[in-house]
Amino acid sequence: MQLSIYCNTPYAKEISYLFAKNPNNVHERHEKGHAVRFIYHKLTDHEVEATIFVTPDPLALTQQERAYDITHYINDRGFATSSIFLSLIRKMLGTALNGKPQEQYATFAEQAFPFTFEFGPVATSLSDEEITQLFAPLGFQVDIEAISEAQRARFIKISAFTTLKQALQQIFVLIPVMDDYKHYFIDETERERIERYGEGWLEQHPKKDFIYKKALRFRHLIGSEPGITTKISLNTQRYEAIVAQVKKLPHQSVVDLGAGEGKLTALLSELSTIQELIALEPSEAAIRKATKRFEALDTPIIPQIQWGSLFYYDQTLANKDILILCEVIEHINEERLPKIIAMLLQQYAPKALIITTPNADYNKVYALEEMRHDDHRFEWTRQQFENWCAEMVQNTPYMTSFYGIGEHHQTHGTPTQMCIFKRTEGS
Repeated sequence: MQLSIYCNTPYAKEISYLFAKNPNNVHERHEKGHAVRFIYHKLTDHEVEATIFVTPDPLALTQQERAYDITHYINDRGFATSSIFLSLIRKMLGTALNGKPQEQYATFAEQAFPFTFEFGPVATSLSDEEITQLFAPLGFQVDIEAISEAQRARFIKISAFTTLKQALQQIFVLIPVMDDYKHYFIDETERERIERYGEGWLEQHPKKDFIYKKALRFRHLIGSEPGITTKISLNTQRYEAIVAQVKKLPHQSVVDLGAGEGKLTALLSELSTIQELIALEPSEAAIRKATKRFEALDTPIIPQIQWGSLFYYDQTLANKDILILCEVIEHINEERLPKIIAMLLQQYAPKALIITTPNADYNKVYALEEMRHDDHRFEWTRQQFENWCAEMVQNTPYMTSFYGIGEHHQTHGTPTQMCIFKRTEGS
């Protein structure tokens, strides 16, 4: 299974830097027992041609703890250009896929060139016409070659004047649509990846509904189809609310303070606009779990994880765009908080600090007589939280704004409350 990329342009050598691969070397890595290789066939002043291909280990497809294919040996599946193939090459093509080469070549990542992509064999039940309808609306000239009269396996060639980043992202969305059997179950991360790769083109695609239906064919496992609201956990709502606020703020550098096992940080890593993402955590056990989580990511930025505590100053955290304390402060003795917040706002001086904490008013909705967690040192009502935040920003260049997270109760508000401390301009 392979993907070849060709371009005839006076900027051929500059395009090679978009892959972040030295043309003098054969690049090889192993993903879950399978060999992934990237090679240049040609690199001149006017032509660049490269291929990424996978030599699969059929036994590895079934011997992993989470086997790729729950039906195991399905004929030629392990050797087809499928969703398995994409999962194996994603890291090798990470720089090109996310459009983040070295700074001096960044403009070429946003520039269109006459690219040709060839990939296969693709095992699909779609007709040639249906395959063409996936790529042609995006401006591609499509050529399809069947290996046999049965046309089960085909090689596909597409050509267009496009950016490398967008073309690769479109291929990564559409190959799973053609795939007769997707190798992994769908979760919210997969939906978010489709939305990220589909940004700017998928919503306008005439086959959008068909693409979503095929790409999210196991959508019953997450309880909804695109556009249909479903009840999700408060934890997920909390993370999504934070990410939504991050998007509205300057956010090239973001620090998740008390990151735990890294779930929020992993979600933040889906934002292609973040240039630096740090997960700070004092627990060694949590760091190990977060490290494992981050190693499995194939997002625009892989988070940096480091040991650290809110009780000690760390100069590497100063002057970041956003600091986040998600459900952290209630685990700290109340009398210690003012000193911590003073360090964050005055010494670290971020452009914004986001804090979330339980709303004690809402405990009545849960019929709770005690705090929500044994390790909570306190839980504040909405008024107590607002008063505390107002006290924390006295004599600082910060202003506060408040938001609720979760299902709203007319009397008791929402289960989680959020405050954003935003530094005023010019301060």
